[in-house]
Amino acid sequence: MAPIWKPQTNETHKHWLTVILNESTNKLTDWENNFIDSIHDRIIAGQTLSQKQEEILDRIYTEKT
Repeated sequence: MAPIWKPQTNETHKHWLTVILNESTNKLTDWENNFIDSIHDRIIAGQTLSQKQEEILDRIYTEKT
C-alpha cells in the first residue's frame, strides 16, 4: 500500500526554497531554475502546491542540497 500523501506547509516550502536558492543555484538545470521561480511566485502569493509540484520540489531539495 502506498503511503498517504500529506501536504507540507507553506512555511516548509519557503524553507526548502531558501535552502535551494542559497546552496544550489549553480547545480540546477534550466528547467529546475524555471520550476523554482514558478513555485516561489505561487508560495509568495499564498497559493498551495499540488501533490506533483511538492514531490518535484522535495526531489530537487533532496538531490541538490
